[in-house]
Amino acid sequence: MAEVHGLRWFAVRVDTEPDAEPETVSMRCAVCEESGPVVELPDDASPEDWAAARRAAAGWVREHRSGHREHFTYRLVETHPCRLVPGEWR
Repeated sequence: MAEVHGLRWFAVRVDTEPDAEPETVSMRCAVCEESGPVVELPDDASPEDWAAARRAAAGWVREHRSGHREHFTYRLVETHPCRLVPGEWR
């Protein structure tokens, strides 16, 4: 019995399928790793939507800092759903 194996290239692409997870924005404290609420964006998010989502996520920093006066470092975390797309065989 003969077997043939091949390698296939795959590319990482932004997931635009109807069932894709939403793009999100949140803030995370770099000191204690606590995270603020996740802000979901609509499928057809405009640059203005992204700016508003970032401002909404950043609002959590004031709240977190009021209870943790020594925490000065934060991360803006944006998620973009991706998927592997099959390409050519090698």
